[in-house]
Amino acid sequence: MSFHTFYITIKNESTDPARFMLFLEPPRAAPSSPTQFSNIWQTSPRLDPGDSSVSFKLTDEYFAILGTSLEPMAEGVRPWTSSSYPVKLTQTQGTTAYVTAPEDSPKWAKFDTSSPPGSFTIKCDDSFQTPNPNNIWIGMGARDPRHPKSIIPVWTSTALPSFTTQIFPKRKFYVTVGESKKGTVVESEKKDAVLMVDFVDFAAPENEAVFTFTAEGTYAPDEATKKSGIIWQS
Repeated sequence: MSFHTFYITIKNESTDPARFMLFLEPPRAAPSSPTQFSNIWQTSPRLDPGDSSVSFKLTDEYFAILGTSLEPMAEGVRPWTSSSYPVKLTQTQGTTAYVTAPEDSPKWAKFDTSSPPGSFTIKCDDSFQTPNPNNIWIGMGARDPRHPKSIIPVWTSTALPSFTTQIFPKRKFYVTVGESKKGTVVESEKKDAVLMVDFVDFAAPENEAVFTFTAEGTYAPDEATKKSGIIWQS
């Protein structure tokens, strides 16, 4: 199965060193829930102001994931992926992953292709406990470009008894300044200087958007990005 690749390059021309973090637009999930979260996918090294930049490499290869957390899911919590399964999202096929949790230990039960095309579904059975002693969660993961065997949580949801969620990923990404680590829960509305880049309507194998982080704390696109038709907002 082939995947689309996207690049977002950020040049730091502000007055201060900065680290940049990238996360996804939350996928369209049904049902939606206040216990669903976005997570940091990628981070940059600290970039000195001037001639320094970072390029985030993104693909639309996604995984159904599950795991546990030391504390309940909330802003700043960093969950760990226990297990992942690659999902097929095509115009003719989706993936359904079934999860069980005997003795509060989550694991996959089975997989099939019953989810609607372009989506994947995660179904929890009635073995999950409430409250959840191990803070079990389910969600969507993506590869760490620097460590491809590592699957990073990019969207997570608290696992509940007999809970089913249907997930439609989006090609919309956000960049902001911050020190959070990969996988950490983030609330975009609490962040300053957020850049949104939308590749939804781009079907080319590779697409790139280049921005400069300015001294005013805004993001300015280069000429090629302006002419590309890529949707962005700062």
